[in-house]
Amino acid sequence: MLCKELGRRLGMEVNRWEKQDPLRSEIVDMVCESDEQSAITSIDNNDCETSDRCEIGLQLPDGSVACWESNLETAQSSLQHARTIVELIESANQRAELQAENDALTMQVVNDFEELSLIRSLSSVMELPSGGISLDDLCSRSLIPLAGGIGATSIAAVFVDEHDASKFATTWWSGSQVTSDQRLAELITAHRKEASFQPVVRNKINAFDHVIDDEALSEYVLVQCRSEGRLHGWLIACNRCSELTEDTPWAQLGFTTVQASLLETATNQLAAQLHNTRLIKQKEELFTDVVRALVNAVEARDPYTCGHSERVARFARCLAGLAGQPEEACERIYLTGLLHDIGKIAIPDGVLQKPGRLDDDERAIIETHTDAGWRILHELEALRDVLPGVLYHHEQYNGNGYPDGLAGDKIPIDGRILAVCDAFDAMTSDRPYRDGMPIAKAVSILQGSAGESWDPALIETFCANIDKMKAIKQGHRPRKQASRPLPVDGQPLTTLTTNK
Repeated sequence: MLCKELGRRLGMEVNRWEKQDPLRSEIVDMVCESDEQSAITSIDNNDCETSDRCEIGLQLPDGSVACWESNLETAQSSLQHARTIVELIESANQRAELQAENDALTMQVVNDFEELSLIRSLSSVMELPSGGISLDDLCSRSLIPLAGGIGATSIAAVFVDEHDASKFATTWWSGSQVTSDQRLAELITAHRKEASFQPVVRNKINAFDHVIDDEALSEYVLVQCRSEGRLHGWLIACNRCSELTEDTPWAQLGFTTVQASLLETATNQLAAQLHNTRLIKQKEELFTDVVRALVNAVEARDPYTCGHSERVARFARCLAGLAGQPEEACERIYLTGLLHDIGKIAIPDGVLQKPGRLDDDERAIIETHTDAGWRILHELEALRDVLPGVLYHHEQYNGNGYPDGLAGDKIPIDGRILAVCDAFDAMTSDRPYRDGMPIAKAVSILQGSAGESWDPALIETFCANIDKMKAIKQGHRPRKQASRPLPVDGQPLTTLTTNK
């Protein structure tokens, strides 16, 4: 190639000889012996007289020798010209190589930046809100951008059963469903061992290594999703995007270690978030269990109020929603309803369980339960939001309630809502000294004292939706008290369970 370009620029025929060529010209040896890596020798005529022609030899960068003929007078200038041409060509080749390396490095930097940007964006979208996030939302946030980032037509997330990791539970697709759940199960089963320690990559070029016969699934990357020793499932990137393989030659090879590594990194992030979601769920369940335990403690003191807190909580959540409160506020009011009578733990049994009506002194004692409830709960950070309802659910709209005699809209909305619901359930529920009154009569009393005892707007909303409240009351079933397990063969059941 170099000799051809040299001959073109010199305007003459240039031959190329290897130093080891047995048929090489004599000048080749002269060039090899020369310190200047070049030689000029005259060409004799047939009659042995010296001619004005000569042969020139020049060693090329690859070690071969270029040879051509020239006039003796112009031999030196021809040789120098040839040297210059070779240097220019070599310089151009080096520049081209450097440019190619620079382009490759630039492309690598761009790809790395895109990968880092994708990982960063995934980290951002997978940040868990304080209240947790559903599995569908987490997959939607992470897998849809991930599929575009690695150039896959779709990504399948196959999750295992929460209680039995050997069973498949749900499958989530970032795009169109490429293959059946049964095919995915077969794929995972076949690669389960390999995927436990590295990503599994299969492409068209090694189709003989595929474990399932599926024309729709021609290439894939399988990565295990695991965190803290717990298996969550697998992510399977399916088929390279056709647009990408047409525009990018190397992408025609299918998935590479680059996509596998990126998918593995994203999967590790997803696994960590799934673990965090599980911890949040356990925290919420523990919180709910603690609230239930507190409610049980109140009901254990006064059996006749069993189910009262749950009914009031359900009434209150319904009324809050009907009054236009946001969902978060409705759930807060429901929780407050469960705990609104927690202060009754501090009331003496003689007053709390008295079968008849209370006298003035006893009523004064029972009225301390709102302050007692505040004292019990105020140091629990997670229950700070329920304090207004617990403290003020016995305030009256005209200011004649307790504990602080607040009036009108100065009573927190949680307290006003609970006051209506607490009164309704108290009037319609049985007590040791009386039967619960009919719902119609209770509604009449509520309407009659609207604007005095209760918020008139809330009373109007409550009574307009009395059928919903009636359905809540009729549908409520008090939770059964747990029965303590008895010893078996003289051993406490807890000990037997632990020994197992």
